[in-house]
Amino acid sequence: MRWLLHGEIGSTAPPPTSLRAVNAVGYLALIFVNVASQTGLFGPTNAAISRRFSTPLTPAGWAFGIWGFIFALQGLGTIYQLLPHGYQADSWKARIVNAIGYGWVLGWLFEMAWQLLFLLLSPLGMWLCLFALLAAFVSFAATLRNLYRLKHACGPLSNVLLYAFFFLPTSVNTAWLSVASGLGALIVPVSYGITDNMDIYTVVVAAVITVLGIAVVHKERDSAYGLTLVWALVAVYGHQTHSALVRGAALVCISIISTLVVLAVTRRKPVQAGDEGAAPEMRPPVKARHSDLAA
Repeated sequence: MRWLLHGEIGSTAPPPTSLRAVNAVGYLALIFVNVASQTGLFGPTNAAISRRFSTPLTPAGWAFGIWGFIFALQGLGTIYQLLPHGYQADSWKARIVNAIGYGWVLGWLFEMAWQLLFLLLSPLGMWLCLFALLAAFVSFAATLRNLYRLKHACGPLSNVLLYAFFFLPTSVNTAWLSVASGLGALIVPVSYGITDNMDIYTVVVAAVITVLGIAVVHKERDSAYGLTLVWALVAVYGHQTHSALVRGAALVCISIISTLVVLAVTRRKPVQAGDEGAAPEMRPPVKARHSDLAA
């Protein structure tokens, strides 16, 4: 399936009705599973299970509110991609929806699987959760990379609504899933009753997440990705009051990423506002869809 993950980079043809319909159905399923998991319809809530399998990387409860922000923006994007408005010839909207392809839906499927597997409350369940989280992260990361490639090919996006409905939630979701995947990796040993040296393992995981974030923010100047990591690490710093090592590592990571975010914002080239619907012509030489657009 050519749409799966890779999407259609640079395609200005209106996306298929089937793609837009699948996005809508997938989003509704995501919201249902999420609400059911949070209200205890399937069993213990996510919050209760998280407390049972707490790790030194577990952030304060308020940090998980970012899911509401992500789902709200994705909901607006899902509605907007259903509407025919904006799919005129050579439009940004068509290019973005085509570039996303089925990437969002695939990521949502793995996010739903994670929430259901979390209910197993066993080491096997935690391994499966880790796989689901990593798969969701890869799905959204691949989708975000498509959007970066589109940006490199056509230039920066000047339409605020398109950025808020598509680029922003993809970036924030990807960054948050990198943290969630790290948390999932630490939950696995906790599920076996292993607690020795967990602070050290946590610092290593936080370092990996931070290095990945540094690469993204530095290369793509994606301040939203960086700020999402800062959000998570501030919540870890405030919640893990019993571990000086984890708090110190979190503070270092916060400082580095915050600095890069400031540099990314201040060094960003100004975008010339133009027609909200039309996208700039593909920058030459852009003949092959994938090889010439590689980031």
